[in-house]
Amino acid sequence: MRSTAVFATLLAAVTAALAAPSPATISKRQGPSFYIVVCTEPDIAAGTCEPFGGLGEGVCTPFPASFNDNISSLASTFDGEACTVYVNDGCTGDSLVVEHLQTYNTLPANLDNALSSFKCSAV
Repeated sequence: MRSTAVFATLLAAVTAALAAPSPATISKRQGPSFYIVVCTEPDIAAGTCEPFGGLGEGVCTPFPASFNDNISSLASTFDGEACTVYVNDGCTGDSLVVEHLQTYNTLPANLDNALSSFKCSAV
C-alpha cells in the first residue's frame, strides 16, 4: 500500500503543476500534455522518481542522462493516454506500452535499467 500512497502523492504533484489556465490565458506554447513517472528502483516511488512530459503527441522524447538506462519502475499519470518506452534513443528497439493509469512496479528483464526514450499519445 505504501507504493499506492506515494504514487498518489506523485500524481497529485504532477496534477497541481499542470493546473489548467483559464481559456483567456491559453497560448500556443504550453507544457507537455503527456506524463510518465519513472523511478530508479523497483516498486514505484522507490529510489529517485521523476515525472517526465512528452514533447507532443507521438513525439519521441529522450530520458535525461540521470535516468537513461537507469529505470526499474514506471507509471502513466493521466487517464486517456498511452506511452511507449524504448530501450534505444530515437524510440527504437524493445519496447513496452504503458496504458493510461497503468503502473509497472517491476519491468521485464529486457527493459530493466535499459530504457532510453519514450513517446505518448491519446487513446
